[in-house]
Amino acid sequence: MSRVARTRVVWAGVLAAGFAVAAAINLPGHVPYDSVTGLFEGRHLQRISWGPRMYAAMLGLFDAIRPGTGLYTAFQMTLLALAWAALPALRRRAAWSGPLVLALAFALPQVAIFQGIVWRDVLFANLAVFAFVALALASTRWERAASRWSLLALAGLALALAALVRQNGGVAIFAWGLALGWIAAQGRWSRGLAWCAGGIAALLLLMALLDRANPVRDAPNGDPAVATRLLARYDLVAALAKDPAHPMPILAAADPRALAVLRREAPLAYSPERIDLLGRSPAVTQALKQVRTSVSAQWRQMILSDPAGYAERRLELFGWVFLTPKLDRCVPLHLGIDGRADLERDLGLTHGWRARDGALFAYVRPWFATPFYSHLTYALIAAAVMAALLRRRAAPDIAIAGLMLGAFGFVATFFVLSLACDYRYLYALDLAAITGLLYLAIDPSLRQEAGR
Repeated sequence: MSRVARTRVVWAGVLAAGFAVAAAINLPGHVPYDSVTGLFEGRHLQRISWGPRMYAAMLGLFDAIRPGTGLYTAFQMTLLALAWAALPALRRRAAWSGPLVLALAFALPQVAIFQGIVWRDVLFANLAVFAFVALALASTRWERAASRWSLLALAGLALALAALVRQNGGVAIFAWGLALGWIAAQGRWSRGLAWCAGGIAALLLLMALLDRANPVRDAPNGDPAVATRLLARYDLVAALAKDPAHPMPILAAADPRALAVLRREAPLAYSPERIDLLGRSPAVTQALKQVRTSVSAQWRQMILSDPAGYAERRLELFGWVFLTPKLDRCVPLHLGIDGRADLERDLGLTHGWRARDGALFAYVRPWFATPFYSHLTYALIAAAVMAALLRRRAAPDIAIAGLMLGAFGFVATFFVLSLACDYRYLYALDLAAITGLLYLAIDPSLRQEAGR
């Protein structure tokens, strides 16, 4: 057996052992509040929240086969296991650094524990990694049409689902399209642009078809603009918290008394930590209800009239979600089951921690104070990986570099969209960086392989 073959066997052994341990300590999965609601929606095919319908549908699909979240969590883990299993096949060389870094990756809470948490952020991250690795694998089989199209179809399905599972996840489609175009160009940029545009269009069409086929119905009196309105409220209160005299002409015309309350209470109620804390002030809550129909118009006017101030406030919010300066306030972990009591009863879930969850928390807690529980660390890793791969520029390198680009694009959306600093929101960045580092560790050489 050659050294490359031995290295790949060890990689497979470490991978199997790592995911077996992760499954043993986490299944049937840790279910937070939003996912209890999503599971209820998926089982009854009726939306009662403003979470993504596709996430509820996927929870419901696996729940229909086996009630609960065990099968769903196993599927979630399998997506990542398959993607990581394919990484050695992307390179002809194989260094022992690959299995070593893989073993170290399984020690990270982002792999050992997060893979067992029923969060749509984890599913999005796993689907995105799967899609880009499938593209990388297709690039190594480009001349074999059946293999190429099969892998591209799998990648497209995974990424379309990812974009429907996470509202702002669609940005990854454009990074995937760019990588596809680069790989397919083969020196002819007109060909590359055609593949890029075609790939993006195909994924957007697939998204629309999947969304139309989704069996989960919207709430009868649902408000499709609720997410935008929440964002507008948060930004308006932020502006008044920083400057109570900030001009708000549309709100002033709509309800001057409500605006006066907001000017007085906003500095006390606002926190860049999360929008939920506005609920500490009943006066702010009531005033926002009174100006409900004018909020969106005032938000747009505020941005257009003072873009620099808006950007400054948004940068502070982005700093909270990206740097998590007070990690303990940013939900760094979830263990056990925590949802609405009536929904838990309907679903047959037992509220609270299981016996082993205390030991899991004891394992994870020391990591909180380390650089390994920091999105900044993984952003630096992703940037270094991307730079190395773009220097080497083998076809699979372009796909994995595309994964890094997609992760950065996803992170950038939170500059505009951030409503809370929860650590899970940028989990896709962490997992993309870990995947890129694993791929580079398999063959750290920056020399192009012969024949590729």
